[in-house]
Amino acid sequence: MLNRHEYREKIVFSLYQHLLLHKDLNSCFDDNLEEEDEYVIALRNDLIANKDAYIEEISKYLNKWSFERLNLVEQAILLETVSEISQGLNDKAVVIDEAVIMAKEYCDEEAYKYINGVLDHICSKSQ
Repeated sequence: MLNRHEYREKIVFSLYQHLLLHKDLNSCFDDNLEEEDEYVIALRNDLIANKDAYIEEISKYLNKWSFERLNLVEQAILLETVSEISQGLNDKAVVIDEAVIMAKEYCDEEAYKYINGVLDHICSKSQ
């Protein structure tokens, strides 16, 4: 069984595949996740139902930028993290730290700062 960090990476990869290939999100989850626990099922269902609303929410905090202009990996990280925050599955600080770690690993050098700022604004709004 995977740990939470590994599940997050698989979810982000599923979202990336969906965004890149315009493939059905449910199929992308099926392709990338051999096993799922309650955490993954909750995020999967939430993202399928609310992805467009999350894009709209994220877009409010993209200073002079649009969601579509972000790198697809950045988009996927933000979508996964906003879903997890909205579901209340983990402490917000932990979820943001995980997003920053993934951004440092998979995105451009400075992307983690931008992602952190957007997520901080979203979290402060939701308190």
